[in-house]
Amino acid sequence: MLKRRRELPQKPSCDIREILIEENPERGCILTMVDPSVSSVPVIWLVLLRVGVGIIWLRSGLLKLPDREYLKYHEKLERYVSKNPFPWYRAFLRRYMLPYSLPAGYLFVTAELIIGVALILGLLTVPAALTGVFFNVNFRLAAGWQNPSNTPLNYLMIMCQLLVVASGAGNYLSLDALLFPASAGR
Repeated sequence: MLKRRRELPQKPSCDIREILIEENPERGCILTMVDPSVSSVPVIWLVLLRVGVGIIWLRSGLLKLPDREYLKYHEKLERYVSKNPFPWYRAFLRRYMLPYSLPAGYLFVTAELIIGVALILGLLTVPAALTGVFFNVNFRLAAGWQNPSNTPLNYLMIMCQLLVVASGAGNYLSLDALLFPASAGR
């Protein structure tokens, strides 16, 4: 039989942590799903998610370096503008991105590398993950229409990054936990 018990946080916080306890007359109560502050088992999955998303970002940036893809961004942007199904986004690309395609190319590759390293190390995790969400939304709007398999990947990345933000995955096995101990474990 499962019972739900609410455990209020030690200090005022927005979240209420629940612990499911399984009652077993022979062995007493057994924790089946626990608060991350009580056990590290669920936390490892959040850390792996954060690191996995970071590896995807880092790999994406690194793959663009050998061929110097960022120098050819004007051609890519022209392709994105040519048949983009979102008229308002097509106008945005044409007006603001095409004239600055070289700096945009450097920005995108640099951002992919920084987001990847930040998520892997757990450094400024929330800003890195939210920046990743911003980039994924824009990648979806710019190029998602070209290849139907890109759309689900962008949505999956967005959801994973939002989960990293909402779960506090940067509070565990991360530089955030070392550099900002007051906010870790909230």
